[in-house]
Amino acid sequence: MTVFQCRACHRAVTPPVTERALPDPDRDEEWYRPKASETDADDHTDEPIVRMAPGTFAVDPEPSGPPYVLDGSSGLLIESGPSGTVVLNPGDGIGLEAHPDVAMRRGYCCGMDGEWGPNLVCTCGAVIATVYSDCYQVQELRLQPDAVERCD
Repeated sequence: MTVFQCRACHRAVTPPVTERALPDPDRDEEWYRPKASETDADDHTDEPIVRMAPGTFAVDPEPSGPPYVLDGSSGLLIESGPSGTVVLNPGDGIGLEAHPDVAMRRGYCCGMDGEWGPNLVCTCGAVIATVYSDCYQVQELRLQPDAVERCD
């Protein structure tokens, strides 16, 4: 089991969690869904898609979050934020608080979207994580790799 703690104050910011592989976005059966709900004719559901089951984490080797840069081959904006973010179930953060800058807590109808960067801080004030909790996106909590320490 692993606990992640704030690098600034050394307070635990997760319960004990178990590492697993990051779910493949092309294979729905590897994603965690809190409840099975019926789907409509277009195979949509009212339940959010949650990337990680409670008590599990994965390390994402790819860049995550802002800044966004133009990809020359596709012409799309792509994430170029830090690599190595720790991906958890949104409920597995302990004592994390909304960022004091209201602009960083941006979201839409159901929660924060993380589009402008980390939106959660440790109780000591260190910027530590991004929660993606709005209804239009995959639900997850991402710890910034330079803000936490892994304790096995």
